Amino acid sequence: MARAGGMTNAVNVGIAVQADWENREFIANISLNIRRLFDFLLQFEATTKGKLAALNEKLDVLEHRLQVLEVQVSSVTTNPSVFN
Repeated sequence: MARAGGMTNAVNVGIAVQADWENREFIANISLNIRRLFDFLLQFEATTKGKLAALNEKLDVLEHRLQVLEVQVSSVTTNPSVFN
């Protein structure tokens, strides 16, 4: 009878070890996916910042051109003799 109880304990320990490995594998997969997501977000942020910086430079150039045009238009409207 003592042997049967020992066998049950061995089976229970085996089941517990198997469950522990499955839990560790699940946690490892979750951790890996979180790291991948974090890496993606870092890359996305860097790319987005770069694109926004380039867009900001283009907008600055356009704003400067618009200011130049506004000055030219205002000088022509205040002094129409330029066309005569």
